[in-house]
Amino acid sequence: MSIEIRPATPTHIDDIQRVAEKAWYSAHEPIIGAKAVDEFLEEYYDAEAFRSLIDDDDAIFAIAVASESETVGFVSATPNDDCSTTYHLGRIYVPPERWGKGIGGRLLDYTERRVREQDGERIVLGVMAENEQAVGFYESANYERESEFYDERIDARGYEYAKEM
Repeated sequence: MSIEIRPATPTHIDDIQRVAEKAWYSAHEPIIGAKAVDEFLEEYYDAEAFRSLIDDDDAIFAIAVASESETVGFVSATPNDDCSTTYHLGRIYVPPERWGKGIGGRLLDYTERRVREQDGERIVLGVMAENEQAVGFYESANYERESEFYDERIDARGYEYAKEM
């Protein structure tokens, strides 16, 4: 299977939302429940949020496309408001039927390369503490756990990870 990573465009929004929904239910519903997943997707994964990322020249927003032109993942990262050399990795998702096939790693590599090209020095991200798959993914990519937090929106503990570029 050949995977191509390319910048997201408005024509990809429906596919990105489909990937987000599948991934969120598989990864997060067991931790926070279906109601919280529904609310989070509605608030943070609507078409307007994605259009804003696409229109933001400083944002990194890309999709992974399989050889059959199917969107099989996406990633977004934006410079932090208080430090333009630090990027926040806000989203990286692959549908569950594609987990373990290296797509997430390809998206993360792409993001790290783009951050360096934009003179970024560091990537930070948050992950639910009980999402063992995501925790393992970031730790295997040499992200270091820096702190623990509590997210009231979803009633879950989380970890903040970071990696120097």
